[in-house]
Amino acid sequence: MDRKAWIVVTLCGILLAISLFQSAENTKVLQEQRIADEKKAAAEQAAATPEEKLPELTVEKRPAPVDRGTEENHEIKTSTNTFTLSSFEGGIAKNELLEEKSVHDDSNVTMNDLGRNRIGALTRLSGASLEKAGYYELAASDENSATFTGQTLNNLDVTKTWTRVTDGAGSDHRITFTLKLTNPTEGEISLSDVAIFSGSAAPVHLDERPNYLNFFWNENGDFDSETNGYFSSFFGADPTEFSQTLAGGTNFTGVENQFFATIISPKEAYPATYRVVQKTIELPSARGGETGNSFNTTLSLRDEAIPAGESRTYVYDIFMGPKNNALIRSLDGDKGGVMDYGFFDWISRGLNWLLNFLAGIFGGGGWAWGWAIVVTTLIIRTIMWPLHAKSTRTMKRMSKLQPKIKALKEKYPDNPNKMNQEMMQLYKQYGVNPMGGCLPMLFQIPVFFGFYNMLQYAVELRNQPFLGWVTDLSQPDTVGHVLGIPINILPILMAVTMFLQMQITPKTGDKMQQRIFMLMPLIFFFFCYNFASALALYWTTQNIFSIGQTWLMQRMPEPELKTAKNAGKKSWMQKMADRAEEAQKQRQAQQKAGGRPGQKQAKIKKPRGPKTGG
Repeated sequence: MDRKAWIVVTLCGILLAISLFQSAENTKVLQEQRIADEKKAAAEQAAATPEEKLPELTVEKRPAPVDRGTEENHEIKTSTNTFTLSSFEGGIAKNELLEEKSVHDDSNVTMNDLGRNRIGALTRLSGASLEKAGYYELAASDENSATFTGQTLNNLDVTKTWTRVTDGAGSDHRITFTLKLTNPTEGEISLSDVAIFSGSAAPVHLDERPNYLNFFWNENGDFDSETNGYFSSFFGADPTEFSQTLAGGTNFTGVENQFFATIISPKEAYPATYRVVQKTIELPSARGGETGNSFNTTLSLRDEAIPAGESRTYVYDIFMGPKNNALIRSLDGDKGGVMDYGFFDWISRGLNWLLNFLAGIFGGGGWAWGWAIVVTTLIIRTIMWPLHAKSTRTMKRMSKLQPKIKALKEKYPDNPNKMNQEMMQLYKQYGVNPMGGCLPMLFQIPVFFGFYNMLQYAVELRNQPFLGWVTDLSQPDTVGHVLGIPINILPILMAVTMFLQMQITPKTGDKMQQRIFMLMPLIFFFFCYNFASALALYWTTQNIFSIGQTWLMQRMPEPELKTAKNAGKKSWMQKMADRAEEAQKQRQAQQKAGGRPGQKQAKIKKPRGPKTGG
């Protein structure tokens, strides 16, 4: 690509780096303020709450009064998951992923263990509990199911049945929740204010970026989502909750962090209200041991009433597992949007498929995923070889035209339109396309962002080693710290190889453009430094390939400046420029003649003779 394109990319990179830094600082300040406010509110509530009141339904493992029951857990195990069901609220207390390890220790990743409620807990739309005593009776259980019975504060008899899904896509990560509500009273009971707790999400680890924490919903086939940024505002007070009425029918809702998602899908879509509340929590040591944000979600039941003596049954399919692209897209209900690939979704999906395919060829273990990234990069660069070769030839010919272009600038210092026309004629004469140097960039930018978006959520790369010092391709390859600053090797190699690549690239443009051009390694260095090491590996491999490609191109014969065969013909752009210049000349001539631009000169009328009678 040419220097101007690099300058634009450099400036965009600088602005992006500044934006990310300011966003991180703003998030930190807002989080500290939120923690202080919540501690103050908790202290006031504790002082005002009577002793006999039920304990707040949070993840804190508080001892329960003996006369209100005891917590009894039941586990439903699959080959990859352990769903822990609790008699407290009769729902999923946590889900342990047996094949996913924590970043900070060797413990398994768990889901919903930091949530405000158990999944399936009955609440009001406001989030207040509807469980009469908090505890349910474990009425029946086996290795594949569990049934809890209890009552609600509005006098409904409740039966909650949890059943393991044994077949179908993603069955090891799915569980069916059947909720049966019976009205034992003599009057009608409304469900207009009844909801279920539908899951929570917190960061996988302390260093996870805030924008990885999302919640989403699908209303009548239309997917939408919001990030952590919804709860912060530059103007006015920050939103305290998200509430959306899905009048068109709720296909599914969910909540996710960087690598894992909880998706709850009603068996039959119905209009519902989806509510999300953000809460500041203390992350366990396995996730960094400091404060972080979490999302807690509720989904209302159908807005209807249960007549006396009758029952209503609701069935939900619940997925709790990794955001593996192939796995998520295999689920029913068009759940591909959960992957958050964005505008370049089709590129990200193709690259993810290729990455998985190559990793399978390399055996799937050891350094397989690292080699898959390297080979994927080589395939992309090989496809781009013709574009890169054409770009290099164009840049060399452009550099040979620089003396002629300089002469035109000196000849028409006060007439930029004329200078541009002559410059276009010069390009036409020698068959040089000034945009030719940008062709690789036009292809490379969507590929880069597609690869970048794919790597953000590539759960397959978690805990995958490479090159000896890289222990997790989904995290920075930190080998140590100096004065508290992490030392990441691959981003350093990336910056060095990019600098070497630019040193051997043909020089065009003025000195100022060249200086800005040389800032590119620094910009990408900071951009990739704390990102997944897989991205730095991709960019480093690409730089090394480009160095070899440029070295080979420089050993080929130099292109010559020859007059093109159709040099005498004017291009469409030149014809348009000539017409514009001619129109400008006509306007100037009219102004000199005393008329206004665009005004037609009035015709001179002949004098009319006097009227005669008769």
